[in-house]
Amino acid sequence: MELGLKGRVAIVTGASKGMGFATARAFAREGARVLMISRTPETLSAAEQSIRKGGGEVMSLAGDVADPGLPARALAECVSKWGTVHALVNNAGGPPPGTLMEQDDAAWAAALDRNLMATIRFTRAVIPAMTKQKWGRIVSITSTIAKEPAPSMVLSATARSGVAAFTKAIASELAASNVTVNVVNPGSVLTDRSRELIGARAKRENRNYDEVLAESQATTPAKRFATPEEIANVIVFLASDAASYVNGVSLSVDGALTKGF
Repeated sequence: MELGLKGRVAIVTGASKGMGFATARAFAREGARVLMISRTPETLSAAEQSIRKGGGEVMSLAGDVADPGLPARALAECVSKWGTVHALVNNAGGPPPGTLMEQDDAAWAAALDRNLMATIRFTRAVIPAMTKQKWGRIVSITSTIAKEPAPSMVLSATARSGVAAFTKAIASELAASNVTVNVVNPGSVLTDRSRELIGARAKRENRNYDEVLAESQATTPAKRFATPEEIANVIVFLASDAASYVNGVSLSVDGALTKGF
């Protein structure tokens, strides 16, 4: 399928590893030019060089998505080097696990800032360029926890549900400008984040990591976790010409894990 991404310009946050890195690499393989953003300069530089070695046209910008000034700097970098921006992928690490009474105000503020407000700020930054050129794609990575909240993940469930509501609200506003806004809700993906959560559960239950991992995989209908590349493939499709009429959707990519719609 011809995705029409050659020469397009994409911003991908959380791009140094996991789903963010897989997405940046997938864009580059389609011929898009990619600005990669991540908090850790060393990891980000290694990720950038890896994609460059594969022939991709990328540049990087170190920064924390919770920084209110980062979206404007990212846009300025793209405009300076490539003239505009066509696609934005909002991606950030999830908040720590815990129930309601285990989370204080500081934890709530941090979760909402990094996982909701960052999405709002980056989206707000790119909208003028996208509406002016009558072409734009915004995809936010959240989690199936937004559709089926769990008590032990209350911070993530709340912040990520907010991203879904925000996306639906602005999709109608931007549709006439050929700007689409969608959410991808991954299920279980074998990333550093999932390894961290499984490790925390194993420690909490005084069990072996491999045993808990195998048990977690067995609970999914697919009997395995997704690879970051499987999520990236969907994101790049949503950011393409081929998905021009997909708008305002929260799409679960979870191997049939989610029970609701």
